[in-house]
Amino acid sequence: MAKSRLRIVAPSTEKRTVTPKRRPNADLRTREYLTDREVEMLAETAKTNRWGHRDATMILVAYRHGLRASELVDLRWDQIDFDTATLAVRRAKKGTPSTHPIRGDELRRLRRLQHEQEPKSPFVFTSERGAPFSTAGSPGSRGGPTS
Repeated sequence: MAKSRLRIVAPSTEKRTVTPKRRPNADLRTREYLTDREVEMLAETAKTNRWGHRDATMILVAYRHGLRASELVDLRWDQIDFDTATLAVRRAKKGTPSTHPIRGDELRRLRRLQHEQEPKSPFVFTSERGAPFSTAGSPGSRGGPTS
């Protein structure tokens, strides 16, 4: 029987008990937000998919009003006043509710979305089955359909 050439070697790395820290965002990128042009490009790209108008409108509304995902999917038609072009924003995480003006292009998109929504729903953004979206996987989510 031949002698094995394998031998036991001590590990050369140090065993760590704490995971390495993530580098600060400032080291990874120069800014933490999207520009208006970048959001327009994102919305235009979203228009090319099956539910393009709805998705592009979601992007625009979330961006212009600074909505969290949970605030966006919980948005209801009764929060939008088409006569005065205002949006009543109900904030999550103990935020302060407020009223935001809605620009003309955004108002037209929302009107079109309301007109085309089938079946009708109290929620602005619904899945293809007509159910409200959920923030599945996030704390406090209701579960249910996500697309």
